[in-house]
Amino acid sequence: MNRLLVCAAVLGLISVIMGAMGDHAFALSPEKAKSLETAIRYNMVYAVLIVAISLAPKERRLACCGWIFVVGSSFFSFGIYASLITGITQLTYLTPVGGVTMMAGWVVLAYRGFFNK
Repeated sequence: MNRLLVCAAVLGLISVIMGAMGDHAFALSPEKAKSLETAIRYNMVYAVLIVAISLAPKERRLACCGWIFVVGSSFFSFGIYASLITGITQLTYLTPVGGVTMMAGWVVLAYRGFFNK
């Protein structure tokens, strides 16, 4: 089983579900709707990126980037999702943690590309 691919698929699915919920189930202020759109966009972009990494030739260091992106996009998007669903605004404090984690993933990916044999 390709666990990284499964995680990417779940992230993609959740972004579609949250998009549908945002359009049909949530009554959101324009500011909250914009936050939801940002979370969905990042969630979907990273889901696609993680799919690409999961299908690349198997290398431990490359898979590490995928897992870093899973963690980062989860913290980033799910902090916003959870805040909007529960009304607990403090959950958005997870978002910058996710953003920094995603940046770390890009640094690791660049490093991996630079030192590719």
